[in-house]
Amino acid sequence: MKKLLILSTMLFFLISCEKEDSLSENLPPVNFEVTQNLFPDKTITCIDFSNDGTAWLGSGQELICYKMGDTTTFDVGYNIVDISAGIDDKIWLATKENGLGCFSDNQFIFYNEENSGLPRNYIADVEAAPDGTVWFSSSAHQLGGLVHFTGQEFELYTPENSILNQNLVLGIRVDAEGNVFCFSAGTVTETKVFKIDLNGNWKSLGDNFYWVASMDLTSKSEPVVLTDHSLSSCMGCYEDYVAIFKKSKWVNIEFEFESGYVNNVLVDNRDYIWIHGLFPGGIPQYCVYNGKEWLYSEDNQLGDAFVYKAACDSDNNIWICTNKGIFILNQ
Repeated sequence: MKKLLILSTMLFFLISCEKEDSLSENLPPVNFEVTQNLFPDKTITCIDFSNDGTAWLGSGQELICYKMGDTTTFDVGYNIVDISAGIDDKIWLATKENGLGCFSDNQFIFYNEENSGLPRNYIADVEAAPDGTVWFSSSAHQLGGLVHFTGQEFELYTPENSILNQNLVLGIRVDAEGNVFCFSAGTVTETKVFKIDLNGNWKSLGDNFYWVASMDLTSKSEPVVLTDHSLSSCMGCYEDYVAIFKKSKWVNIEFEFESGYVNNVLVDNRDYIWIHGLFPGGIPQYCVYNGKEWLYSEDNQLGDAFVYKAACDSDNNIWICTNKGIFILNQ
């Protein structure tokens, strides 16, 4: 009986190992090879996609519409910080000097301090929601907060009328159902991630972070954050890491980039986590977590291009915004 139990245990262990290896082998591969480089003479800092697959790019004061190989450029008149493609073909712009912009029917409308009472004309993030409303950050340290534009009025959320612990709000994301996620900033060790559900209920997710550089969402609406300890006076005391919010707690995923040289996290359509930074030795690389292990690109995959942001289209191709245009990695 004892021998039978031992044999059964060994057989179960072998089958489990084979299943794990099989799952690993069956994971969709990551392609790090650059398929295309668009607008190599331009600095592209932000991007989003319309439902029809049109790519909208921000390059200084230019809004670039790229559709099926055709390009149309519009002069915004103000520097673009962020882009979000909404419903009804409306393109929402976070600008550096003139508040929130809306591009529709080949015309620009701007909402700012002067005509809409916004706390600040510098808008850091903008995100269009499925119901046609817009969420954006009009804030700074001890000024403003998270703003919700219903199309008729602006609703401002601050530490005075919500559970926000700081005025400065960054990393806004809205899931397919319309739940809103964002994180506070301004003071180190006080960064918190928040969720606003469809009924307007606020919830603080887990403990504080030292600082968060970037945030994205999985297909299950799980926030994924990239921490940043570059502001610490104790060099080498802290390591940056990726954390995902699962089952009411943050789960850390460590990586091997040099601290302070990663600033963007992207979750693709497979829920793979992408980050870009300097590998030990000063070599820029992409690193992708496929749910089991980290995979690394070749050295100097993008040459000496500086990466601002990245996004994936509906076909899960990765579009990387750099000072040398857009690099596309077909997956």
